[in-house]
Amino acid sequence: MKYVILIANTDAAQNLSPAEQQAWYADVMAWYEKGGGGSGRLVDSGHQLAAPSEGKTVRASGVTDGPFMETKEALGGYSVLETDTLDEAVDIARTWPGVDQGWITIEVRPTLAM
Repeated sequence: MKYVILIANTDAAQNLSPAEQQAWYADVMAWYEKGGGGSGRLVDSGHQLAAPSEGKTVRASGVTDGPFMETKEALGGYSVLETDTLDEAVDIARTWPGVDQGWITIEVRPTLAM
């Protein structure tokens, strides 16, 4: 089954020094190069997203600048894993660099077969 991991940056990630950000980015790239932290289950490395302020939100009432959601986390990107179970996908998501430091929050959601 395929699972999307939605990668959200936290406020803590914004407080990293430039050197810390560069080291973290290198760790992230290594995670992708290993096919999902060495799991080999990464089927789509997805895409990094621009800042929320660069987007638009479409609602029944019209279009507004940015998402302006009441949240301290902003979706930064996504990737797709293919695993046998949700628990396996969660275990892989836990290896994403920065989760253990509180810099990233990851939501793991199964895709629907169509």
